[in-house]
Amino acid sequence: MFGLDFPSERTVNLQWIANANVSAFHTAWCYAHYSDRMLQCSDELRIASAELCHLVAEFPKVSPAHFWDQLFTLSAAEANSASLAERLCGRLGLTTSVYQSRLAATLKRCRHQFESAYPNYATDMPLRTGPLRQMWDGNGAGLLRLIGLASGEPLLVEEAQVVLVQPILGGMGYPHLSTNRIHLEALLTHAAPQLPESLRIAWLLSQLDLDRPVYSELINAHRLRGVAGLGMLPVVLTAGQELDLCHYSPQLVTEAIELWYADTCQLDAPTASTIVSTWWETFQASRPSWRIALAGLDQMLQ
Repeated sequence: MFGLDFPSERTVNLQWIANANVSAFHTAWCYAHYSDRMLQCSDELRIASAELCHLVAEFPKVSPAHFWDQLFTLSAAEANSASLAERLCGRLGLTTSVYQSRLAATLKRCRHQFESAYPNYATDMPLRTGPLRQMWDGNGAGLLRLIGLASGEPLLVEEAQVVLVQPILGGMGYPHLSTNRIHLEALLTHAAPQLPESLRIAWLLSQLDLDRPVYSELINAHRLRGVAGLGMLPVVLTAGQELDLCHYSPQLVTEAIELWYADTCQLDAPTASTIVSTWWETFQASRPSWRIALAGLDQMLQ
């Protein structure tokens, strides 16, 4: 599709790490959004996750999406629950000490119950890292180069962290747009053969640069993660087809939305897929700048 005139290869310097703090709160995020689809999880961890979700609902003028985004951003570098709660309340504009103390206690319970539920996390993660890195090393550089060709722009950060977390939803991942970090459930094999995990990693990494004003200033900040994720789906799948990793089709877009737990801006997966597929056809025919293309997708999704 792209011909043979490839540009010079661009790579992203990746740091692969495991983080029990992010993993514990990822479990709570999964409970908040997909409690009925969670894999085996202890009752105690579910209760602790529910307590955190209920507390978030009490925070004045704080959207749950903003809370989770800030929690994931800060928890990767701050393991102490009291310090994490203090920093998080500062980010969220919560000045009441009662909220801070309750949040610290709830975060601590989540972490404790996670460690009780998965006592072998620290030793399991290195074993899970190997297969994922091997998959990525085989196809990652080629995928990133082809993503640039498909989109017409070098949508890559120079370096990023890949934080591996305990599988709770069978492979869910989350892009931290403001910190050049993704976190990803560390599967030992592909969740589905038609959508290899290297594609999921490429999809998450490809979104990290889209918070730059040149791409994002025309999009409401609350919708950016959804628009960025949906916009990069056909790009990544088209790049994957060039490497014989998948066969692009609107149906595969739908499957990717569902399997990768893409934010659909409150639309159901088939509707979001239809809009994305139509938008991608229009983009390929007219080739506008990625900035204009994303703004157009945002309008279509509304």
